[in-house]
This record gives sequence, C-alpha cells and structure tokens, in this order.
Amino acid sequence: MKFFRSLFLLVGFTVLSACAGEQITDFSDRSVGYVWVNLDDARGNKVVGGSFRNLQSPAGSSVFGTGVESFGNGFLLYHFGLPSGPTKLRTVDTMFCVGLCGNTINVFDFGAQGGDIAAVNIRERGVYDFGSYAIVSQSNGIFRPGSFDVRRTNGPSKRQILEFLLADANDQQRPLIQAALNRL
Repeated sequence: MKFFRSLFLLVGFTVLSACAGEQITDFSDRSVGYVWVNLDDARGNKVVGGSFRNLQSPAGSSVFGTGVESFGNGFLLYHFGLPSGPTKLRTVDTMFCVGLCGNTINVFDFGAQGGDIAAVNIRERGVYDFGSYAIVSQSNGIFRPGSFDVRRTNGPSKRQILEFLLADANDQQRPLIQAALNRL
C-alpha cells in the first residue's frame, strides 16, 4: 500500500513539473502588464487565477499565467514578463468563497482572437495597463452554458496599482515600474 502511495505521488509530481511553463530569467526585453476586474455581478467572488495570451508567440509559449491580488473592490491580475506583440487577457478564473471556497471554478474565457477588450499591442519594453473591467454573468437557462459581458469600469488609480507592483516586482523590472510611476 505504501509503495502505491509513493508511486502515485511520484507520478503526480512528474506530471505537475511537466505542466510548468518556461521559467523567465532574462527580463531585458519583457514588459509588465496588468488588468483590474470587478466581480460584483459575476459568478464567483474571488479571482483564483487568470492568464494573458500573446498572439505573436508560438503556440506552446503564448500563454502567461497571472499573479492575482485582491485590490480595492476587485482584483488585480498582472504579469512581469510579457513579450512584445499583440497581447490580451485570455482567462479570469473565479470561485465563490464565504469562509471556505466551493469546489466550482468559473472560467471566464476572453478568447484567443476577437475584440479589443483587455488587449494591448506591446511595441517596446514598458508597463502596460490593459484596463479596468466589470465582469457581468448572464443567465441562459438551466441547460445552456452561461455567458458573460464585460464592461469598462472605474478601478483603482494607476499610481495605486504601480505602487503595489513596484513592491512585488523582481529587481530587473523595478526600474521599469519606477520610471512609469515617475511619469505620473
């Protein structure tokens, strides 16, 4: 029994390590990107993950997981290593939590192509604001998948967000964020 448990754990860790993305070590040509979302009218009340998609990168390395932080009356999703090219918010993953979280993850998928919602063309190294949005869930009935709408909204100020990012950034990205703060 102990052998099977050890074998199961070994296989599990192997699979998880194979799923990990490429580690970014050189940020000299990478940008910082962030988006703020409000969930007041969405399924779920806590963001547990998200991702950006770079539409110019090869398929295997085009998705970048986000850091998530509760920020004001919403959530800040950010990444410190986005490459140049057209980039957009790909997903926002939410859960409903009251003390403990439920076991359902709601994935709001913004699609690989499409509109300009939370999209930026990263032309040169810098700090990019993808915007502030409210996600609004829409009911389609019991037997149809849910849908959602995205609306621009007012979020925290750029200064507040940049000050948070500055404290959380690595040493290679800190001067980039500080320069953006100095321009405000």
